[in-house]
Amino acid sequence: MIWALRGVVYSKTYESVIVDVKGIFYEVLIAPKHVEEFDIEEDIFLYIRESVKENSPVELIGFVGEVERTLYDSLVKINGIGPKNALKIIDVTDFDTFARAVNSKDVPFLKSLPGVGSKKAERMILELADKLDVVGKSTGQLGEAVETMIALGFSHAKAFEAVKRASDSGAKELEQLVKKALSFVNKS
Repeated sequence: MIWALRGVVYSKTYESVIVDVKGIFYEVLIAPKHVEEFDIEEDIFLYIRESVKENSPVELIGFVGEVERTLYDSLVKINGIGPKNALKIIDVTDFDTFARAVNSKDVPFLKSLPGVGSKKAERMILELADKLDVVGKSTGQLGEAVETMIALGFSHAKAFEAVKRASDSGAKELEQLVKKALSFVNKS
């Protein structure tokens, strides 16, 4: 089993990097937000999970940190969420935000994640509630703010990122979150 890889970025696609580890090249699927962070010929260290499916080649899934790998492990335990869907979710949220949403039973927030509908959101809550350790504010307002941003025409990723930044800057109420999120989106 591969625990981690250290090497040099040889090339990259939308959802993967090819890592040269002393002349052996590995394709590693990672969250698209991280692909943009790496440059060709840059030294890289990724935590790894292997995805093994019948009649398919083994896929290596990479993470920039152990907390991100922990989120992945939690997601793929949910029936109906595979490795690629888990990476799409990781692309738009982080462990703390996800854990708060699950622990506070924030169905609107969970439903706004890529590939998650009502049934999967309920399944996430049922299977993961109280198993993810995070102390913090409720994400009920965050979920509503993300839904509002999506309703205004922003993508899932852009809405999540803007609302997360708004929350991190101290906004707590729905109106504050949306106003701050809109100001962050307008600046970028």
